[in-house]
Amino acid sequence: MRHRQILDKLAARGLVQALDEELARWVREQMAYPVSSYAELERAVIPPILVRWRCLLDADDASPATKHVAWVALATLLHKYGFRDEAITSMALAAVDELNRHVVLSDAFERQSPAVKSLLRSTPAPLTRRPRLPRNVTFLRPGDVLSIELSGRFHAAYVRDLHGINEFPVIEFYTGTFAQPPTPAQLESRDAARDHGRARFGVVGMTCLPDPAGQVRAIAAQHRQAPRGADPLPGRGLWQLTDILNLQRDLRRLFGDADGESCGHVE
Repeated sequence: MRHRQILDKLAARGLVQALDEELARWVREQMAYPVSSYAELERAVIPPILVRWRCLLDADDASPATKHVAWVALATLLHKYGFRDEAITSMALAAVDELNRHVVLSDAFERQSPAVKSLLRSTPAPLTRRPRLPRNVTFLRPGDVLSIELSGRFHAAYVRDLHGINEFPVIEFYTGTFAQPPTPAQLESRDAARDHGRARFGVVGMTCLPDPAGQVRAIAAQHRQAPRGADPLPGRGLWQLTDILNLQRDLRRLFGDADGESCGHVE
């Protein structure tokens, strides 16, 4: 049984592709830092991925079947990249049983479930080279307003521009955090958040709406009112380059939120 065979049988192409590309990009970045062991690399890779995807895995509005598929996909892809987390593996093994009990997937998946479980229980082979970098692409558009969840709090951002030819969005955050996704009315005449003059980020990997991980949600499209405030000061840069996983660290810095898991290697 190969990883691709398992992933293909999950019948969730968009979710699998999004998670696979995120892991490839994130593992590649973390492997660029010196580490004392593969276990240290594993500790840098897994927590930020889990924080982001828990927006789906713990969501009240996601179906049990979708969550089960996501657990299996997460465990399988981590194994593909040379990692294994006991808690994630346990959830994935239970998810396999639930998918079969409710006849969610094909007969072939049920027949091959013992082989699926055997692979997930096995010790993965550590990577010997960095994964290939996925192509940067986004389907967001200027004027989109987004809600971005982190550790149960919601942050609002405005898509200012696109970098390159639809490579990634440049977003700017509104001030304040919310207990649930804010409405456009709540953002009327709201200032831009500021951290040493910076509130704008170019976010690689912020690709799709709806977001398969459930972390990024659309609030409005073609919105005319961006966060209020002057452009960044000369010499400070128009925006800061980041990615969908490092953005979690950026949000904690911007809004002073120290909760949640660590986000890989911090510069």
